[in-house]
Amino acid sequence: MQGASPLHERIPPIFLFMGQAAIQMSKKPSSRRTIDKGRVIPPPHFAPGRIRVTRPLSRGSSREAYEKFLAFVFDHGQVYNSYLATEPERELFWSESQQGVISYVRRGKHVFCGGGLIAPAEHREQLLQEFLEFTRELSLRPVFFDIQDDVVDLFRDAGFKATKIGEDALVDLESCSFAGKPYEWVRRQTNYCKRNGLVTAEVRREELSPAEWSEILAEVHEVATASISDKPQSKEMRFVVGRLGDHEMGLRRLFVARSDHGRGRIEGFVVLNPMNGGTRWATEIYRYCPDAVRGTIAFVMHQLMEQLKAEGVEQVGLCMIPGRNCEQRIEGDAWLIRSVFTVSKKLLNGVFDAAGLEHFKTRFRPRFENLYVCTPPVPSIGSFWTFFQITGVMHLDLRSLLRVASNRFQKREVRKKLSRSIGSE
Repeated sequence: MQGASPLHERIPPIFLFMGQAAIQMSKKPSSRRTIDKGRVIPPPHFAPGRIRVTRPLSRGSSREAYEKFLAFVFDHGQVYNSYLATEPERELFWSESQQGVISYVRRGKHVFCGGGLIAPAEHREQLLQEFLEFTRELSLRPVFFDIQDDVVDLFRDAGFKATKIGEDALVDLESCSFAGKPYEWVRRQTNYCKRNGLVTAEVRREELSPAEWSEILAEVHEVATASISDKPQSKEMRFVVGRLGDHEMGLRRLFVARSDHGRGRIEGFVVLNPMNGGTRWATEIYRYCPDAVRGTIAFVMHQLMEQLKAEGVEQVGLCMIPGRNCEQRIEGDAWLIRSVFTVSKKLLNGVFDAAGLEHFKTRFRPRFENLYVCTPPVPSIGSFWTFFQITGVMHLDLRSLLRVASNRFQKREVRKKLSRSIGSE
């Protein structure tokens, strides 16, 4: 795929472990196949934050295993956050045939799975069955996030409740011309940024020296840190969104907007996650300086979509709009989860600006696909609490929270107009 970044500059320590002898455990003879439970627990010398695997990817060298792992996620990830399986904090469950993987974070008996069933279509059912057998033997409670329509029935058939939590915004590039009145807002942001000297370009690791690459990453991290000031959280969220820093770029792509006709500072950036062998990409991380030129992120997204379209990429995802069209009951959903999402969207809109997020994404005229959370038949209150802990959603900075809430309250009439304009489209 043209423009794809090279593999990580270094190999995560987990793959130094893969290929070595497995942990020896005493096993009672049994007529049925058993899961090696010892692989779930990290070895004694594992440092926090390293990827852990329940089954090794291959018996090849660590480099071969790691390259195969990245290529597998690149080829078979179908959701905007599938590539987060490569995050250091994720644990990985591989099917016995190694034709599928599920990434998850575990806290006690609670297992939160993100990124969908990363496997060829014909192997997803088998992957899910093996994973559920694995969780049953360990008495774990799995919850699956961001499940798409084409696989949700697999979870229903397995006894899970599927509750809609939002809609994925998808731009089909072949039919997207950015011409005419529907795209007037996007063109206006682009023209304004160009008049103010902004230039967008992709940053490619293979075209830079190690020092140059490190310098750019440091500047990107500075922008990401500065952007927190406009959010109520005290730090970046985890699990539900991607991160930089200890999660290296890998096969993701980085686009930046620089001031002074490309010679100045980075005003904002967008990181793309690969899906479906690079035929689709998701704008999974985007950040901008608090004093950046107005419309910076819209400008970057417009330019990168034009480039990807020229490359033959089929689709760009703008990621999930949480809570979109989730008020109506769906047969077999979890009433408690639906109620929590509906009430939270109304109560916290002034803090998290759901209306502003939806308004921004809909300016690109995407189509929408449902996304679900699949839970055991009886949702656990403990699951809610644990989810808040691992994501950091409620890790709020009081001063930032009050400032953001006050600012949104002062602009409440504008936000109402945004909501009405979205609803009328």
